[in-house]
Amino acid sequence: MILPSARLLALSDLTHIHHGTNFSIGFLLALAAAAAYSFFIRRTALGYEIRAVGLGAEAARTAGIPVGKVVVTAMALSGALAGLAGSVEVLGVHRRFFDMFSPGYGFDSIAVALLGGLHSLGITLSAILFGALNSGAIAMESATDTPRQIAGIIQAIVILGAAARYLRQKARAE
Repeated sequence: MILPSARLLALSDLTHIHHGTNFSIGFLLALAAAAAYSFFIRRTALGYEIRAVGLGAEAARTAGIPVGKVVVTAMALSGALAGLAGSVEVLGVHRRFFDMFSPGYGFDSIAVALLGGLHSLGITLSAILFGALNSGAIAMESATDTPRQIAGIIQAIVILGAAARYLRQKARAE
């Protein structure tokens, strides 16, 4: 058990890019992870297998791809990236562990991935958009007493717009 007030290894001098802000090296790590993901998913055999299983498990199984092994490997890689993100957040930004430090990031990430079109560049831009909306909502709440939930409403409008565009393109293709 870690006490919520216990300070952890301070990496603030190492991790903050711009002192006085929470802009940390985590952003650069995320960009590097996105580039590595893009290379991995498009240029390696395992990346091909992950894409094949994602597009259709039965078709991948018929092609001789070990679906169970690929799913477990993909989940392990996803967990490693989530652990990296969590450690940067705890050690680099807050410098202490506290319960519930992630206010719905997992749910946001699904929307970010779908909005980004499941492409690394699109996901990166979508994540920056969602991060800017969340940060802006917090700043706006403290400056003008506007509820921060307004960011969730804006995110929902963006997602609905992207879904409408996707459905329109799909209807035109048919």
